[in-house]
Amino acid sequence: MIPDFVHPVHGKTIRTLLSDILSARRVNEPPMLKVLPFPKYPFAASPTPYGFPSVPPTAKYRIVSSIDSTGTPGPHTTHIMATLNVTPDSFSDGSMYDTVPAALQYVRTSVESGAHIVDVGGCSTRPGTTLVSENEEMDRVIPIISAIRAQEREDVANVLISIDTFRWNVAEAAVQAGANCINDVYAFTGPDYPLVQASAEHLLKMRDVARRLSVPVVLMHSRGGDVRSNKDYSHYNGDLVRAIQSELGDKVEAIVGGAGGVRRWLVIIDPGIGFSKPVDAQYALLRNAASITADRPGNRLVGYPLLIGTSKKSFLGALLKRPDSVGAYKGRETSPHERVWATAATVACAVQQGANVVRVHDVLQMRDVVATSSAIWNGWDS
Repeated sequence: MIPDFVHPVHGKTIRTLLSDILSARRVNEPPMLKVLPFPKYPFAASPTPYGFPSVPPTAKYRIVSSIDSTGTPGPHTTHIMATLNVTPDSFSDGSMYDTVPAALQYVRTSVESGAHIVDVGGCSTRPGTTLVSENEEMDRVIPIISAIRAQEREDVANVLISIDTFRWNVAEAAVQAGANCINDVYAFTGPDYPLVQASAEHLLKMRDVARRLSVPVVLMHSRGGDVRSNKDYSHYNGDLVRAIQSELGDKVEAIVGGAGGVRRWLVIIDPGIGFSKPVDAQYALLRNAASITADRPGNRLVGYPLLIGTSKKSFLGALLKRPDSVGAYKGRETSPHERVWATAATVACAVQQGANVVRVHDVLQMRDVVATSSAIWNGWDS
């Protein structure tokens, strides 16, 4: 673009606008920042005079930091994703929010407590559950999303919403109802593992929905399989981080590559803590989470934003029931509701590792953890 071209809205030249941006940046902040836009839905597309389909306006955007070749994250903001399971059988909050009034109260409380995005899920993936039908999943999530968008309070009505689903019809219906993002635990390939021809077909259909709707997508590493046995696919040859980079990298390249691919700047990576991995490896993975998207040769996940979800998961329960090897403490069995403090420790680690988003259940408590951890690792004004 010509440097002296005058921007039609701001009334300044491109040269001046760029100079303003550079002069406003903080010390040690990179001169160019990656931005992740979230489109605003519901949106009725209409033809444009230029022959291109119209695109939805941007609801909000987030600035994304990068991780260097040493695995060290730069200054960054960690955003909070509130977990809203509108199911009767989720491992932590099943049946607590499966009515519209209860779900709306959780959303209002979460927004007031500091949530930046609400993740709505209508199909539990906890071990031992059974996948519900597509129609039942839609019946659970669409009324909730529509009700959020219909709220009188602007901060609640305008909160970012992600739809937690692996089904393309549910994803499209949810976005059209008002969701801004798709969160898929199978990274578009569906629950089959090992991957089969149906997995490739599933990927293309999910990719088409995400591309047409121009929404960010959260792609999680897992090895699929029946949700009752996803923890059995846990044998990895060598380094777990490299295995994630390879397995999830293959899927991401298939999703963003070629004609019809999802835009790279709309992809968020989730290493899938708690899915298809040995219990002891979860802690090493969390401790080295920054390495997953580090700028290193051969890493196809370089530069993608990082989402980490550890809230109340069973790998924490496995640790808490271990006895003290040098004391009298015998360990204890815990329900998910008793793992808030353990979750707090993992959220602090996620902030230190450069997570752009943490997915949590207890927003108020974890907001305090994020704020304090960010002040420690990034500075008081981060």
